[in-house]
Amino acid sequence: MQKKLHIVWFGWVLLFWAGSLSAQCDRVGWVSGVTPGCGAQIVDLDNGQTLQAVVGADALSGGQYFTFISESAPLPPGCQVGSFPVVALTCVSNQLPCKANFAPIPLSDQLLTYKFVANIYDENTQLCTWDFGDGATATGAVVTHTFAHESAYTVCLTISDAFGCSAQECRQVQASETDYNWCGFRIQVSAVGTSLQGRILSSGGGGAEEYVLDSVQWYSSKSSQILSESPSFTATLPGYGTYTICATYKSISPFDGSACYATRCQTITVAESACVNPALQDQTKLCPSASQLDALVCGCDANTYANECEAMANGIGQWWAGSCGSVVGACLSRMEAQVISGNPDDGYLTHFYNKSSGTYNFAQLDFGDGSPLWEGVFWDTIVHQYNAPGIYKANMTVWSAAGCVSSLSQLIITDAISMVAQALPPATDYVLPGDANRDQRANAYDLLNLGVGHTSLGAPRPDAHTAWVAQFSPNWDHDIQQNVNYKHLDCDGNGVVNELDADVIAQHYSALDSSYLSILPNAPPLRFEFDQDTLFIDPNNPTPIQITGWVKVGSPSKPALGLYGLAFALQYPDYIHHNPDADYDDDFFGSTNHLLWLSKDVFTRNQLDIGVTRKNGISVNGYGKVAKVTFTTDVIIIIDIIGRSENQPIPFVVPIRGLKAIDKSGGKFDLSAPIQTDTIWLKSIKINSSTQEEILSSKVLVSPNPASDQVVVYCSDLQVEHLEVLNGLGQKVRQIPANGNRTMRITVSDLPAGVYTLRILAEEGVVDKKLMVR
Repeated sequence: MQKKLHIVWFGWVLLFWAGSLSAQCDRVGWVSGVTPGCGAQIVDLDNGQTLQAVVGADALSGGQYFTFISESAPLPPGCQVGSFPVVALTCVSNQLPCKANFAPIPLSDQLLTYKFVANIYDENTQLCTWDFGDGATATGAVVTHTFAHESAYTVCLTISDAFGCSAQECRQVQASETDYNWCGFRIQVSAVGTSLQGRILSSGGGGAEEYVLDSVQWYSSKSSQILSESPSFTATLPGYGTYTICATYKSISPFDGSACYATRCQTITVAESACVNPALQDQTKLCPSASQLDALVCGCDANTYANECEAMANGIGQWWAGSCGSVVGACLSRMEAQVISGNPDDGYLTHFYNKSSGTYNFAQLDFGDGSPLWEGVFWDTIVHQYNAPGIYKANMTVWSAAGCVSSLSQLIITDAISMVAQALPPATDYVLPGDANRDQRANAYDLLNLGVGHTSLGAPRPDAHTAWVAQFSPNWDHDIQQNVNYKHLDCDGNGVVNELDADVIAQHYSALDSSYLSILPNAPPLRFEFDQDTLFIDPNNPTPIQITGWVKVGSPSKPALGLYGLAFALQYPDYIHHNPDADYDDDFFGSTNHLLWLSKDVFTRNQLDIGVTRKNGISVNGYGKVAKVTFTTDVIIIIDIIGRSENQPIPFVVPIRGLKAIDKSGGKFDLSAPIQTDTIWLKSIKINSSTQEEILSSKVLVSPNPASDQVVVYCSDLQVEHLEVLNGLGQKVRQIPANGNRTMRITVSDLPAGVYTLRILAEEGVVDKKLMVR
């Protein structure tokens, strides 16, 4: 009994018939999703069209197959406007068409073995029975069978269901022990949209020239009809879906006239451009975890993913940089891309349509194939040719000087051959603020790249910040050698490379590689030279001492020609004070207006890192000074070291390590650090005093003096018993026991400011020293 349902909706009357009237329901559909209150999205399996069914879909559920009839309908209030036609279902039935089509697919690794695939709608409701023509039978939508020997077999598929349907299709299968050369030929199959193209080609070696193609038949796993009997053909597929396209062919050997039979197949997935591409979903794809790479993107499905790699692994075809709550602002990038035509040999013509909105002033489009970026202001349509099949990750970014920036990435799938997860492109090379050379660290080496790209402009980084976290950034239209895109030079993400980016390097600074020593005998040298050979230390003058030297590049016989920038580390002894003074010298590199300079002390490694680079695109030639460096230390420490060395002078050397230099394009420039470093000898002035008191007094040094926190007392080789601190009245205010060392530290921060006497009592005698406390 039929049920008639009358629905009155805004004055529009719909007669909806439900039941099992297969004669009326002549279209086959599949439910891809259900939205409560707004119907269901269904795919017409006859033509691949997606429809939004807003009436008559209440009983449907996701993944269900059914037959239907539809007509146009208005969108219900409150439902989101989509890109699919809105329809009402005027007939719905769970009885599917009774058709028996199948395709035999040879298995290349098993001779005489074929996989048989039934072209049915729903294997849960339609029963498949197989008769292989050799006495064997099987059931199931996909089965495998091995024939006993080469021959022609009549294989039949029978389809039945619970409604009494029964249909049969029989095909002749030429089972042969196909050789590994596939009879000298291969097939090429592609599809742009539902336009299918196929060619049979010479396999290009291994005996291919020994065969001549005699005949060929093309067929599909979803049709019992022969597609073509020509070596190349074009055809229109009935709709979207996964197809196995096969060519059964016969070739003849021109030498003995023997025939060779083969069947070669290729599986392709033809899908409508969609937000989610099921064929590309691959949850096993290795993606950096959120803890390693938390560069959020907003998928077109309104879900936030940890990074674009995670989005692609979930089959997402379009996403914005940033979380879903941050992509809408003063401007919003949107685009549509459509592959118009093409094939693997001639390339693929693609149209890009700009749908962006908001107050943006600049726009760029990265096609994702290494070709130059399109840059401009506003555009409607751009035509681009992809030369090879594949999946390309195109990016469109719009921004304005006022601060808005929106970046959209979209997968461009050239044809059906590429609709596989294995063809997905890698994720972008993310930016670590301060890492301008992509070595995962920020230091003076990165300053060199800033000099090469100084004043360059490009797309700003969405949601830019300077924390040491990997961030998505659209590419710029320039690269430095070793494939470093200029976007990495924009350390602060504001869309321009300048001095402010050097501040971000300093913010995340990591020491240069001091294990690397550049020794190139024929290259211009970089060396550190002292002004003098020997530095005399006066034990009676406890003021700090300074040791000065110069960093010099090149020489008259080996000038540096075409040098643009260099970075290096100076290693110094552990008794040197923190933060040695490094002053730029304009003798060689020129005015400070034309360069970037960075000096960073890494005291934990006794290392001073220096980077200097031109920034005007003009290299320098010749030789000269680069910097003056002054090291400071306490005389008391030097005297102690000399004393431990039995009054012998000690060498002071500053070796150069981690040297790297570039030319104006960012390429490697050869400089050499010397094996033999310059040396200055530190030597104590000889004591000429003759009295015992003067001799004892000369052996005691107090520093600093005046003091406010601590004072260090150096007692040379005296056998000290204890120390006393006496105030101005001669009263003992503190007694300090001897520690057995040459040096002793005394805390004076708790003493009132004034003049005290420091008395050292030793076996050799008593020494008094004046001590001032601030």
